[in-house]
Amino acid sequence: MTGVRQQLQRILKRLEGRSEATTEESLQQILALPAKQVIPLLIEALEKSPHYLVRLVSAMALGELRAEKAVPVLVATLSDSSLTVQRAAAEALTKIGRPAVPALLELINHEELAIRRWAIYILGKIGAKEAAPALLERFTKEATELQRLIVEALGEIGSKKAFKLLTELVMHGGADFSRTAIEALGKLKDPKAIPFLLDILARDGSELRRLVRDALMSIGKESVPELVKALKHPNQTVRQVAAEVLGSMGDRRALKELVKALKDPDPLVRQSAVQAIARFPDKSLFEPLCRLLNDPDQEVRFQALKALVQVGKQMAKPYLKKALYDPDWLIRLTAVQGLSQLGGEDVLESLCEALKDPEWSVRYHAALGLAKLKNRRAVMPLIQAVFDPHPQAAIQIIRALEELGDPRAIDILKRVASANIPEVSSAAQKAARALQEIAQAEGFSVPTSKRSVKRARATSQPVSSPPK
Repeated sequence: MTGVRQQLQRILKRLEGRSEATTEESLQQILALPAKQVIPLLIEALEKSPHYLVRLVSAMALGELRAEKAVPVLVATLSDSSLTVQRAAAEALTKIGRPAVPALLELINHEELAIRRWAIYILGKIGAKEAAPALLERFTKEATELQRLIVEALGEIGSKKAFKLLTELVMHGGADFSRTAIEALGKLKDPKAIPFLLDILARDGSELRRLVRDALMSIGKESVPELVKALKHPNQTVRQVAAEVLGSMGDRRALKELVKALKDPDPLVRQSAVQAIARFPDKSLFEPLCRLLNDPDQEVRFQALKALVQVGKQMAKPYLKKALYDPDWLIRLTAVQGLSQLGGEDVLESLCEALKDPEWSVRYHAALGLAKLKNRRAVMPLIQAVFDPHPQAAIQIIRALEELGDPRAIDILKRVASANIPEVSSAAQKAARALQEIAQAEGFSVPTSKRSVKRARATSQPVSSPPK
């Protein structure tokens, strides 16, 4: 015991002297000592040391050691002169957990507000269900600040006894209390809350939508049957959130009704339904998604095209190629990204054609996809596109030529290196040097042809997308 005491004293002494020792370093050294012998010494240090760093590390160590014997002194430390030490004591009591509950319950009615605040907070973090009746009783006696903390604690505890109070606060507690109570309702995981939460959406969906959605997610898969019914709710926001939550849960019980929701009259609901069923790797969903490629809403078409790649994989390629001629650039971009993701020689021609797209981001991702393909048949189309008017697209085309490693691009890259845009010039110089090294290694002779450069410039101007 004497040896452990001396070692601990040396560690704590360094903290007293404000040496270069850090709290984390000191904590690890203490935790390396025999627990049974060091716990009483740490309790003593926490009670008696005038140095806040010593008290801080002692409280931290007692928490890490789950020292039940330290509960009384840690409770007393909740009124320490240092807020940092108070916080360390609260965290230690939380880690000790249930053995600390009886002492904390006695503090719920403490005369000092700060002590009550810590007691409520820690009981919530521990999840002490036996604290629910006392917290509910204390609610009406507290100021607003602690009332909100009680609501949060009741949610953490997950006591269904809090259901009535929480629903009343949602309805009549004002904006701040409504938000806190909705979060707590989700943590109760009580299926009885589902119809109530859906009614909130129908009444005030725009403002509280995220909170209600998260609460429904917290309740978990017990909410699936009610959410499936909600896909037919007369309110659009309710249907949309129901689809979002069902998709996030990934429960196949919802799949049939989610497919029906693809025909919902509201485009936002159709979008959410598409995103939801995309999470199910089921090829039977391919045809319903294909039908949405002609949807009048651009965002629905966009989501459907993305989902086709996830659900149909290689089956999606013909639809992606057709979408390259969609009037909406975001659809064309999605098609290029999908083709790049799926890969294969059969996408090469389509990606090369996309280098001529009027939208720079489509051209950028086409070049990105061609770089991934590593097929030198793309070299000439990339050379023809290298004078792209948009700097980011031009840089990606240059990088693609570098990736393909074909020395035929050296001459054109040297020409591009004289561009006025520094980033483009720098990328071209780097790529040209890399390809020259490859040419030397392969014994490749690099001809310089001004005519080929002019031809490349002439064919690199953006053109309109071909008609469907």
